[in-house]
Amino acid sequence: MYIGIPVPDSLAKKHKMLQQVGHLAVRAALIVVVLSGLWLWRRSIVGTESKRLKDFNLVRVLKRTDKELALLGTFKGDSHKKEAVLVIQTAAMDSGSLDRLLAGMSLHEILVSDTFQGAVTRDIKPYKVNLIYPATEAHVMKHTDQNFHMVVETKEVYETITKAFIDSIHAEKMQWVYNILDHKSESERIIYEDVNPRDGFILLPDFKWSDPANLESLYCLAIVHDRSLRSIRDLTASHLRLLRNIRDSSLEVLKTKYGVDSSFVRMYFHYQPTYYHLHHVKMTFENKLDKIQPPGVYGCCQEIVRMVCYTTSSCF
Repeated sequence: MYIGIPVPDSLAKKHKMLQQVGHLAVRAALIVVVLSGLWLWRRSIVGTESKRLKDFNLVRVLKRTDKELALLGTFKGDSHKKEAVLVIQTAAMDSGSLDRLLAGMSLHEILVSDTFQGAVTRDIKPYKVNLIYPATEAHVMKHTDQNFHMVVETKEVYETITKAFIDSIHAEKMQWVYNILDHKSESERIIYEDVNPRDGFILLPDFKWSDPANLESLYCLAIVHDRSLRSIRDLTASHLRLLRNIRDSSLEVLKTKYGVDSSFVRMYFHYQPTYYHLHHVKMTFENKLDKIQPPGVYGCCQEIVRMVCYTTSSCF
């Protein structure tokens, strides 16, 4: 029950001011609750804190090239001594600051000929750093410098060796993929999604594409919704609609959203893949990763999309 009573104007103004302050306090409290919830949710996904590289203890160098350095180590203060893989790559040059870059660069001669002079600079370069922690044995092997061989995988070899290995993989190793498909993680990074459970997929940028403003390093993944598909070995003629959908929808999105023409896009599957849930890679021909093949991309993998379609039906 409310009773109206007359009050002085000054008191009415104070009462109104207190109401406004009260409303602001309630809003502030709600904001704090929401932000706290987001913080706790984020912690549940990525952990409680960022790792400091000064606490990184080097165990050994896994790989060393002109463009990439992969290191195996642990972190100080980690009582469990979980392994970590640190991948350091040269980042894309900022063309907008070339004058400043050239002005501060000194060269050290290494080769001189009639028309060519080779030199190196010891100036600090921009680097892109990826940390995998905790790292599994598969992560370590993926980033370890090793020899590779081209082999023919017959149906018999697949059934007796490869498929047996895939079947032995525990389901929890695919949980991070399922979290993406279920929008439990990385939902803010999704570029496009077709929710059809059989022919649909999610398109999102790979972590190798660290700067979305740099289209030369465009690198995207299409992850299919059909969880029964583990690799290209599971594809049949019944999946042609899925393949066409991935191809056509992805190219249309890349054209509409980023202005990248289809003729500049490479598309392929990894085989053997890093993880056994069917995913499809898209990158531009200008991508510098084309010069340094990403882990798992060897031989003529860029043609495998066309090969898959030709072996199931004529879809091109």
